[in-house]
Amino acid sequence: MLFQMIKKDLLMFWRRPSELIVLLLMPFVLICILGNALESVINGEIPEIKLKVGVIQKDHPEKGIEQIVEEMNNLPIPEEQKNQIKEGINEFHPTAVLTEEIFKSKELKDIIKVEQISEKDAEKNKKQYSGIIEIPENFTYDFYKKAIFHEKKEPQFKVQLNKSKGREAGILRDILSTFQQDISLMVAANSKGFNSDSMDVIKQMHLSMGSIKTISAKEPISAVDYYAIGMSVMFIFFVASTVASYAYAQKESLVFNRIILANVPVSIFFSGIFVSAAIAAFCQLNILYGLAAVIFKVHWPNFMNYLAITAAMSLMIGGFAVLLSAISYRSNNEKTSSIFSSFLLPIFTFIGGGFFPISQLGKSFEEFSIYTPIGAGISAYLKAMQGYPIGEIDTELLFIVILAMILTAIAVMLQPKRGETV
Repeated sequence: MLFQMIKKDLLMFWRRPSELIVLLLMPFVLICILGNALESVINGEIPEIKLKVGVIQKDHPEKGIEQIVEEMNNLPIPEEQKNQIKEGINEFHPTAVLTEEIFKSKELKDIIKVEQISEKDAEKNKKQYSGIIEIPENFTYDFYKKAIFHEKKEPQFKVQLNKSKGREAGILRDILSTFQQDISLMVAANSKGFNSDSMDVIKQMHLSMGSIKTISAKEPISAVDYYAIGMSVMFIFFVASTVASYAYAQKESLVFNRIILANVPVSIFFSGIFVSAAIAAFCQLNILYGLAAVIFKVHWPNFMNYLAITAAMSLMIGGFAVLLSAISYRSNNEKTSSIFSSFLLPIFTFIGGGFFPISQLGKSFEEFSIYTPIGAGISAYLKAMQGYPIGEIDTELLFIVILAMILTAIAVMLQPKRGETV
């Protein structure tokens, strides 16, 4: 008798090809779109960035250096200290460090283009630049006065950022802000005299802005791999809502009443819903991952781990399907499944990391997500794809199986009993 119930529910799927196509085609389309569109985000790649910086040079560094050296020679300090200060001045030119050492460093030279411009050009073509830096007159002189004699006057660049180029302007602002902080730190550290050692410190701090590397115990997965998992896990939950809607349609068409009149136990009817939903989910996952393997080369290091996770997920979908069906029958409301698919499922997907890696929101969010229906499935599949042994996926698998049992137990308590009016 149970076999007949399962066959009946599966045939309802088979006789609605349009819904089958949606359940199979839609996730595959989303995998293609999201996997390619968000590849740089998932893989931690830096998008191509180009900055064009205009520099208005009003300062005369050589003149400023001559002035400060002349003043220093008149100071009543030991000759050795004077030589040390002169050495530092010759080694460190603040404007040259920014425009030549930092902007033209190996890490930034392909990103930042620096042009020497006049005030007239700046006003005329300011929209072409990510930002314009004006180095005021006597900047070099004022800088050394501050660094050597500790005068209160702070030498400052004048910076105009192009707000229409928000990302590029923001990067330039961060570079200049860091440069200013480093210079201030250096000046404060050299309270007993200016020396060239600080030059190397600042260079190292800025040259460390080079590349970003991903450090992981396992090989990182691609964006297509990630969304193959995320979209597949999300869409198997539509199987639960679809099966539940079919179950309620049987009540509306009096099929359920005829089954009860045929002396079929209510538990057998709902068991058929559970098993048919689990089978449909199992088939859907295998078809989706099979297509992903053929077209996108999405593979599993250990196929048995994949099957174990897929079986557990299918049982959980069976639990959701039978619970939604029982709630629909008990509440006599056909909207239960639609509320689940249109309201609760997107929330589950967001929290579980179906739309983007939830780890980007922080470690606590990541730890919480594995105790959600979708998050547990995605986490288990990701670990399996990265080659983790089954022993390191047991937390997710145990949660999925226990959740399936809890959902089924609640459904048993809610399902109508023989003789009740539903």
